[in-house]
Amino acid sequence: MRVPFAIPASALKLAAVAAFSVIVALGLAFAGALGHWSSGPETATTVSATVLAGVPCDGSGQERVSYVTDGGKQDAFFDACGHESGETVEVTVGDGVVHLARATTGATLDARPFAVVLLVFAGIAGAGFTQLKRRD
Repeated sequence: MRVPFAIPASALKLAAVAAFSVIVALGLAFAGALGHWSSGPETATTVSATVLAGVPCDGSGQERVSYVTDGGKQDAFFDACGHESGETVEVTVGDGVVHLARATTGATLDARPFAVVLLVFAGIAGAGFTQLKRRD
């Protein structure tokens, strides 16, 4: 005689909650990995700037640059050091902050999307391992 296979209702509820949690976690991870919550400057533009006051790289101050954007000449503090006064550099201007164009963080794709997804999978694996250890 064959015994019918029956899954307890509590196990089904637990499996549904676990599946829902995994789907929500992966959805949030992929949304974050695709940059929906990116904090990088969205209106950054690259322009040529002239160093007005250069400083050595010993932490004694900040450099100042002058650049033309939107038809007007502007002066700003520059988060770099070691440039000569009068030197022309490529800078990225966004949200009132001036950076070296080639050193701007958040302007290019990096490994952050993969790191977020791997972090979620690591959390899921850790939760599964914890469940296995709790059975002992």
